[in-house]
Formats: sequence, C-alpha cells, structure tokens
Amino acid sequence: MTQKPSITSFQLLLMAAGSALVFPYTFMPILNAPPSNQDVWIVLILTILYSIVLDFPLLFIVNKFRGNSANEIFEKTLGKFLGKLFVFLFLLFFLFCFCACMLIMAIFINLYLFPDTPTWGLLVTMLIAVSYSAYKGAGTIGRLATIFVPIIIFTIIIFFLMGIDKMDIGILKPVLVDSKFIDLNMGAFLTAARYSEIFIFLNFSCFLKREVSVYKTYLKSMLIFGAGFLLILLPTILVLGVDFARIAWNPYYVYTRQVEAFGFLERMHAINTLAWFPLSLLKLTMYNFMACRGLSGIFGLKSYKPFVIPVSAIGFIVSLLPIMNKSATVEILRSDRVFPFITLPVIFVLPLITMVVYLIRKKKINTGPGQNK
Repeated sequence: MTQKPSITSFQLLLMAAGSALVFPYTFMPILNAPPSNQDVWIVLILTILYSIVLDFPLLFIVNKFRGNSANEIFEKTLGKFLGKLFVFLFLLFFLFCFCACMLIMAIFINLYLFPDTPTWGLLVTMLIAVSYSAYKGAGTIGRLATIFVPIIIFTIIIFFLMGIDKMDIGILKPVLVDSKFIDLNMGAFLTAARYSEIFIFLNFSCFLKREVSVYKTYLKSMLIFGAGFLLILLPTILVLGVDFARIAWNPYYVYTRQVEAFGFLERMHAINTLAWFPLSLLKLTMYNFMACRGLSGIFGLKSYKPFVIPVSAIGFIVSLLPIMNKSATVEILRSDRVFPFITLPVIFVLPLITMVVYLIRKKKINTGPGQNK
C-alpha cells in the first residue's frame, strides 16, 4: 500500500526553497565565509553549484525509491540494523536543526522586537503553532508553503526595488582582484554544507504523484532559492557595505530598516518581520514532522502523530538550558567552525555510502513502494 498523494510538485519546491531562504533572511554566514569581501556574490553562485553536487547522492536515492519512506529506503538498501542506524543519525540531525532554528528565532525576537518578553513565552507561542501544523500532516504543510513562501518572495522583490536608489554598485569593485580561487571555492563549499533542505525531498517525495519528476522539482527549487538569496544579498552589501553587513547579527533586517516607500512610508521593516515569522515557523514544522516520521519508523508505528508533542517538548527543554539560551552559544553553533561540519556528514557522507551500496546491490534490492507511515 502506497502513501496517497497529498502534495504537489509546486508545493514541494516551495517548501524546500522557502525553508532555505529562512537562513539568509535571518542571518548571512556567507558574509563571513572566505574570501569575506565584495566577491561574496560570486561565492553565492558557486554555492548553488556545490549544493547540487552535495545533494546529488540523496536525490539519486530518493528518485530510485519513489513512494518509499525514509526508513524503508535505508532498510532496503543497508539492511535493518544499518538502515535504522542511519535513520537514527538523521533523526538526531533533525532534532539539532529544530532546536537550533528555534533558538535563533527566539534570540532574534528578543534582540530586535520584544526584548522584555521571556524566552519561555516565545517558545510556547511558537511551539503551539508548530505542533498543530505538524500534527495535521504533509498536506497542510504543503498548503501553508503556498501561502507563506510567495509572500516572502514578494517582500524580497519589493525590498530590492525600494532600495535601488540607495545601492552603491561600486562596492562590488574590483571584481576577483582581492580573492583567491581557493578562497572562493572554500567559502562556497562551507556555505553549501549548511543547507539540509534535501531532506525535505527525502521525507516528502513519497507524498507526490509518481509521474512527478523529483529532479526537475529540485532544480526549480534551487533556482528560486538562488534568485531569492541573490536579491537578499546584493541590496544588503550595496547599501550597508560588506564590512558593516559582516558584523551585523541580522544584516538583511538592518538593510530593510533603511528602506522607505514613496518618500514618506517609513518603518517598512515591519513587513520583513511579518513575512519572516510564519515562514520560520513553517521551517520548524517541517523539521518536527521529519523527526516524528523518523521516530515512527524506528519504533515500527503506523502513525507519526504520537511523537509531535514529545519532539516539541524536547526542543522547548533544550532551548531553555542555561548553556544553550545564550547568544554566544548560538553564535558558535551557527558559525563555520561548527554548523557545516554537523550538516555535511548527514547530507552527503551517509547518502553517498547508501548510493554506493545501492549501485553494488541494485539487482537484489526491491525499489517498489512499501507501507508508508
């Protein structure tokens, strides 16, 4: 019995692109990655290429096992023990992302919006919405993506257009004079290693109709993400300057505070917050949902729903730990010293091992859909 299709390819590509855009909309580590200068836009272009390379092993596996859940894919390929072990490692990663994203959201809100609001109050408010959406399932998540992602894309375009008169194109010069080839590639690699949206394809592709092309959907999502990221990055550095943008905690938000509309509409940055908050909640919802599906597979349950509240509770408790609830801790977690090296093994190394094993054993592996949970 296969999972009844409940999302479209358009919803899936919006889910992946929107989740990825939350990063540059919130903070831009690409500005601190090598070469950390005016050639950062070139680093972004290379980042998209590196992301495609890093995502390919898992995308290949997803395409070969259409209709299977993540647990079924890895158990069929690697055997029950190794399959569950890999899924367990993915589960730990989903929990890490869930907690890290929640912490970053809470700290941003405390810094820029509601400094007097207690962290626990912010977390409870966020987790109520996240838990409800995750409990409702893939179809609801897909429909929410069609609402929130176009809104944030619209704000990105609007803020770009309204900031054109403030942009100094000269900041981008000289091009490629101050950067080394190895630095450009290292910066792109470290930035690409941060993005784990390929797991959205792993966990949600079984809800697609089988005739939908996973490869085309993925490439479209990368195109939307790359274009959106570029429209966030360019006005930020052209208005604030590379040096100032690099030290700002949320450089894009600082840029939007400089924008006015028609010469008299001020405080336009409020639109930034109104678009950012629900999309960030959607990102948390997807990671909650993916963690719950992983748990349901590990424990052999037919439904993921019993795990929704426990996963949210884990995120709540971890986020309130004294060592975690500090801006310095979040700064370390989101830095190039930590985040890429946590993400890279799960988005590339483990899928690469799985792909190699599949290619060796493919004649013995049944790739047909099983019982999705």
